[in-house]
Amino acid sequence: MSTESRTLDTLDRRILHTLQVAPRAPFARIATVLEVSEQTVARRFQRMRTGGIVRIVARPEATHRAGATYWTLRIGCRPGTAAVLAKALAQRGDTSWVSIGAGGAEVTCQAEVDDPQSGLLHHLPRASSVLAFSAHQMLHRFAGRGEIDWVAPDHDLSVESREFLADGAPPRQSPNPTGGARLEAADRPLLDALSRDGRASWATVATVTGISQRQAAHRVSELAAAGAIYFHVDVATTAVGMHAVANLWFTVAPAHLASTGDRLADHPELAFVGAVTGSANLMASALATDAEALYLYLTTKVAEIDSIQRVEIVPQMVRLKHSHSLVESGLIREPPT
Repeated sequence: MSTESRTLDTLDRRILHTLQVAPRAPFARIATVLEVSEQTVARRFQRMRTGGIVRIVARPEATHRAGATYWTLRIGCRPGTAAVLAKALAQRGDTSWVSIGAGGAEVTCQAEVDDPQSGLLHHLPRASSVLAFSAHQMLHRFAGRGEIDWVAPDHDLSVESREFLADGAPPRQSPNPTGGARLEAADRPLLDALSRDGRASWATVATVTGISQRQAAHRVSELAAAGAIYFHVDVATTAVGMHAVANLWFTVAPAHLASTGDRLADHPELAFVGAVTGSANLMASALATDAEALYLYLTTKVAEIDSIQRVEIVPQMVRLKHSHSLVESGLIREPPT
């Protein structure tokens, strides 16, 4: 895809915004909100999808799978070895958000762990390229504004538009609710299909899974309403003008942890906010147009939160993997099956 064809106009960005709010909203519904034709929305989405700008995937919530835990790993590397390690981690099915930061000396990734004694938590610290290693368990993911992660800036939607887009979709729940439906072994074909294409038609899903369209739609609605699965929109961040990406590690007094996490999650500059173990008990991923914009965010919105005692800023130089998509030359690619 040429540099020129990567350029997105206002309508492209508004389409991405509606998808962040309602990843499976019908094109007709999106078209009504944006006051364009359904064909225009469908054509532009397909162009962005095939061009590596956007990919929508369904992901399991780790807290809903028996025995599974979710961790953020910070891996200090020997000089010249970070790229090789990061690429290897990106190819794994149990990792996400793989990036190289801290001047090329640190690899950061998130990993779903079934057995701490035999998986990445056990083997990585022993790798010859690893100089330092810390693992931070994800305790809670803050949803914020009732949306999923980061929303394209400067195109905020009205409450009425959000409700219209979400009509018919299961109500958004906390990422860590108790009770309700849980992922079962029988759901694996369904999740596999939607992890390849989160907007796949129910007819396509039914063909792949062998269940009826109605059964597929009902089960997905049930799992999403329970918070057992969620739909994530992977966007090529540089294509939407986000050139400064950083992981932020906040230290907050325990009494203010929940309220601070909720408040940070409402910031559109943050793609993700979670409570974690370790000396820094909140982690966030920040996106900004440039270093000056990141500085402005830190010295205004973050500075206004009195409960934040300390923040460590780790710029991300290279991203190799999003939620479930590889990143090549800044574009989103489906991982190998």
